Amino acid sequence: MLSVYRVLFTILSPFLRMYFYVRCLYGKDEVNGIVNHFGLATSKRPEGKLVWVHAASIGESTAALTYIKYLREQHPELSVLITTITVTSANIIKPKIEKIGNCVHQFVVADNPAWVKKFLDYWQPETAIFLESEIWPNAIDELNRRKIPIFLLNARLSQKSFDRWRYFSGFLSDTLHKFTAILAQSDIDAERFSFFSKSNVKRIDNLKYANEPLPCDKELLKVFQKLCTGKKVFVAASTHENEEEIILEAHKKLRTIFSIVTIIIPRHLTRVSRVCEIFQQQKVAFSLRSDPKNDSEVFCVDSFGEIGTFFRLADICFVGGSLVPVGGHNIYEPVALGKPVLHGPFMDNALEVRDLLTQKKVAFEVKNADDIFEICNDLFSDPTKLKQMVKLAAQIAKNESLKQIDRTIVFHK
Repeated sequence: MLSVYRVLFTILSPFLRMYFYVRCLYGKDEVNGIVNHFGLATSKRPEGKLVWVHAASIGESTAALTYIKYLREQHPELSVLITTITVTSANIIKPKIEKIGNCVHQFVVADNPAWVKKFLDYWQPETAIFLESEIWPNAIDELNRRKIPIFLLNARLSQKSFDRWRYFSGFLSDTLHKFTAILAQSDIDAERFSFFSKSNVKRIDNLKYANEPLPCDKELLKVFQKLCTGKKVFVAASTHENEEEIILEAHKKLRTIFSIVTIIIPRHLTRVSRVCEIFQQQKVAFSLRSDPKNDSEVFCVDSFGEIGTFFRLADICFVGGSLVPVGGHNIYEPVALGKPVLHGPFMDNALEVRDLLTQKKVAFEVKNADDIFEICNDLFSDPTKLKQMVKLAAQIAKNESLKQIDRTIVFHK
């Protein structure tokens, strides 16, 4: 099966090249970094031993940064190459790895055998660490052939992916067995991975619990604190198509009882104009984060990397990708800042986190605008209860995940 996959990838490579160039037209790739996908470097390799860490997008990259910072503290002799897929994650990562030191960012090499070989010949990693569900058969096979240890960190396998992979269980099993260890982020994920590769699966605590709190722009926070003075603040972050309408419906119900401001942060900035159209259709007074107006009852954030600022401003948060079948985004981020969080029923990407936070009574499932209204009404109407919940949320401490990882990933090549 691997040989068929390898041949298909090779045959399709010209179309894959074209695909990456087209992505540049939509701002999803950078012209200067597009050759990274073809195995060519645009940065100099640091001297000495190097660890390759690959994280697909924003959520995985944030967890990767947490681990990389810890890795550099515990093993200062190691340099780190971090690869990502999206431009957004690259823009967030680059300034942060400069502060960590001895780290280089590149866009990930596509899973073409020839390109992977070029990539590995140049970077010569000591160890390879993939985040969550990043499973690239050709890259993994070539790493294994070179006897480079490979780890799947914070490993996650959704029910949908599990069901799909069962049709190719032999192929996936062969690929997963090449990992030195698969560090599953939950009991459910460990069980799913063990179905294909039982011998090298290990359960660890979710790495995202150890993430540093999201950063805050203090000047921006002051601006919006002034705009929201005397008002309840509801922040809906990482929203997707068909979620904003539900949020606005709940907002309209809440404004009949409270003086409230709702701040919506679309998951993708390309949707900002569409979200503004929805505001106009719903006839709510709105403005953009880039040009905030005093009389706005709703704001749309048209910038990236500022969710932490708005979570700090909020009384209650909602995290999107969960009212629609996307799988949910990181609901732990607002909780780490002491905020109760609402989420929809589609949380396949974070079932273990959902269950933990639900048990701690700081996360609430909502299915529609009425649910959002009822929970927010309950919390807004009882400031003492809200204060207690926030205090409880803030007390949810970091766990031992980083230490568990460090005991498992041993750099010994």
